[in-house]
Amino acid sequence: MPLRHAVIVTAAGSSRRFNESSDAKNPVKKEFLTIGEMPVLCRAIAPFTQVPGLVAVVVTYRDGDLEAVKALIDQSAVLTNLSDVKVLYVKGGDTRQASVFHALSALNDMAQELAIDIVSIHDGARPYVDKALVSSCINAAFQHGGACPCIRMTDTLVQVDKDGFLCGRLSREGVCTVQTPQSFRFPDIYDAHCAAIAGKAYTDDTEIFMDFGKKVAFVQGSKSNSKITYAQDLKEGH
Repeated sequence: MPLRHAVIVTAAGSSRRFNESSDAKNPVKKEFLTIGEMPVLCRAIAPFTQVPGLVAVVVTYRDGDLEAVKALIDQSAVLTNLSDVKVLYVKGGDTRQASVFHALSALNDMAQELAIDIVSIHDGARPYVDKALVSSCINAAFQHGGACPCIRMTDTLVQVDKDGFLCGRLSREGVCTVQTPQSFRFPDIYDAHCAAIAGKAYTDDTEIFMDFGKKVAFVQGSKSNSKITYAQDLKEGH
C-alpha cells in the first residue's frame, strides 16, 4: 500500500529579486510565468500527482493572489481527475516559515480525515523537479524521519574579507547545497514548527526539524532541479 502523502507548494513570495533582475516594465509573479505551455507553479505541483498515495495539495498564496492562483491551476488541469485529493489554498504569512506553518496547521486540522504519513514542502518556483526525486524523498523521510535532496559542492570555496578580497579557503568536504522537496513524517514536522525557536532566522524546514531533535537524510539531488530566483534562471538551459 503506498504511503499517504501531502505536498505544500509555496507561492506566497513577492518575486522581488526576479523583478529587480528583469528588463520587464511591469512586475510579474514568477510562479505565474509559462514554460512549455504550463505555468511554473503547475509544473512544480505536477510530479507529486504522479506519485501514488497523494491525499492533499496545499498551495500558499500572496494576499490578493487567491483567484489568480486558483484560475492558473484550474486552467492547467494539473489536478484534473484527482477527485480523491484534497486541494487547499492557504494565505501566506510575512515569511516563508510563517507560510509553511499556516499550511501545516491547515493539514493538522484535517489530520484525522487525511491520515497523512509524509508531508513534502516544495518551492512553487522550482518547476523542474521530477517524479523519481519526489518518490526518493518521500521514501527516505518515512525511513529516517526527514529527507532533503542535496548537491555536493565541487567548486572551490573561498572566504572574502570586508574589503572584497579573497582571504582564505574553506574545505568543501561534506558541504552540499540543498533543494526541495523536503519531506518529513507527519505530524512531526508540524510539531517541529510549533516548537521553533522564537526570533531565530531559519533558512529552511530541515533546520527547524533538526532543532526539534530529528534527523534529515541525504537524498541525491539533481542539477536540473533548479529554482527560479532571477530572470536569467528562466533562460539558462531550459
